[in-house]
Amino acid sequence: MLDPESGAAIVFNGEIYNHVELRAELAGRGHRFVGTSDTEVLLHALLEWGDQALARLNGMFAFGFWQPREQRLLLARDRFGVKPVYYRAGPDGFAFASEPKALLHLFPEHRRVCHSALLDFLANNSLYAGDQSFYAGIRVLPPAHFGVLKGSEPLRLQAYWRYPVDEVEDLGADEAITQFEALFDDAVRLRLRSDVPVGLTLSGGLDSTAILASASAGSARAIECFTSVYNADNSGELEWAQRACKPVGASLIAVAAPQASWLSVMRDVVWHMDGPGYSPAVYPLWCLMQRARSEGVPVLLEGQGADESLAGYPQYAALELLAYAKGSYSEGRNLAGLLGRLQGMRATFSLRWAAAWMLRETWPGLVSWRRRRLGFQSLLRPGIGVPPHMPASDVGGDPVLVRLLEDHSRTILPGLLHYGDAISMAHSVEARHPFLDYRLVEWLFRLPTRWKLCNGETKWVLREYLRGHAQEVIGNRRDKKGYPTPVGDWLASEQGREIEHLLLDQRGLLHEWCDPVAVRALIERHRRGVMGAEHHLYKLVSTQMWLATCIERSGN
Repeated sequence: MLDPESGAAIVFNGEIYNHVELRAELAGRGHRFVGTSDTEVLLHALLEWGDQALARLNGMFAFGFWQPREQRLLLARDRFGVKPVYYRAGPDGFAFASEPKALLHLFPEHRRVCHSALLDFLANNSLYAGDQSFYAGIRVLPPAHFGVLKGSEPLRLQAYWRYPVDEVEDLGADEAITQFEALFDDAVRLRLRSDVPVGLTLSGGLDSTAILASASAGSARAIECFTSVYNADNSGELEWAQRACKPVGASLIAVAAPQASWLSVMRDVVWHMDGPGYSPAVYPLWCLMQRARSEGVPVLLEGQGADESLAGYPQYAALELLAYAKGSYSEGRNLAGLLGRLQGMRATFSLRWAAAWMLRETWPGLVSWRRRRLGFQSLLRPGIGVPPHMPASDVGGDPVLVRLLEDHSRTILPGLLHYGDAISMAHSVEARHPFLDYRLVEWLFRLPTRWKLCNGETKWVLREYLRGHAQEVIGNRRDKKGYPTPVGDWLASEQGREIEHLLLDQRGLLHEWCDPVAVRALIERHRRGVMGAEHHLYKLVSTQMWLATCIERSGN
């Protein structure tokens, strides 16, 4: 989009949810609009406020803004990196795009593996935690950053937003519930703005059900919901999703993710992702997005980001219990408090997982030992150096807050957002994330841990919201399922033979990094049901498929 007066131009991917409010403010300053799009609002906001406009944007965005008079290019990405920006610089020019594919088309010499990024992923599970892509020479603009290119100078990066980890507020329970409700409902309200139908991915868990409750209260029409199912023996979360729909009268479409097609679909998935992944949930998500588009629902609300800000994973409960046992919290400690936390962990995550995470957090050295002996590092060829795991900045104080910051900004959420955007965009579906409204995230990172993990329950303030919005059944749900898939069973089925051939093929590039003998041993461990083998095996499959795709398209 061009501005006829200044000649400035913008290319934009994403959605500015508060464009209505920004339009009114800009109109009051004399700006005239010819259309109704958020792109036009963003263009005028940049003309009015320059780089400072970024702080006013509530949305998911990636854009390039060119000012010809100043010969200045501004690249920017949203606070949490929902929308990607890739770029490359060289003597023959600077280029940027939403996907590496566009850059590889212009500069095919970059169709080489970035060894450090791949090894960091294989050994440390790091996925888009830094500024490297999986292609050598193609970089990623970090979340919450903008870059300026002017004249012959190199791209200059600058952060425009940071997590408020040093601003924890002392809120009472009632205050916490009231403030969460106001922020969350407004986040959902903004993301319901659309001139096309808006639906919801529903698992029957806390996060998506809370979005359903809020969206149903704020919408005159019933919300179309989509959930994944597999087969008669593993129906996913269908029963829970049906329970969530009942109080609000929402319609529910169960989307099959059949075993027969998952391997062929995975090849399409890695092409769209432009790299490997660690979550088998990409396959049911692919099927779900495909079905939503065929049903005429091109916008879907999702619950991504809630676990990493509301402490929904077992590691947070383990850390909180250990800190409580040491007397780290102001409320003191007693036997009843310890037993209540242990009981809560057992009910939510199972005793096996609770014990595993307690050991892991008590003796961090066990993690390094396991990675070397049984983890992914054990699969690497001798002599291959493993990049050190780089933790998030030490903010001190509450260990739960420290881990939330790392998982939200580096170790978990960036990878989930990357595959979510790639899979939804593959089907021209726009995925929106109310839990990533920056106002809500800032508030959640200021919220005391006792209102996230309380009375043996995870995500306590979210559960209270559900209980207050006719979703008591889901609000009281204790079993943490994540997004369950039967891929582990499929890897050990007859298709496992195809997997074995794929991973042990001597012509595969994977063998440059992984020892075939160790890979075969991993396959056998998975067949015996050894804990953790499924995760490593899936990563190998995803990586090998991406490497094969990369080689295929390079013509080598």
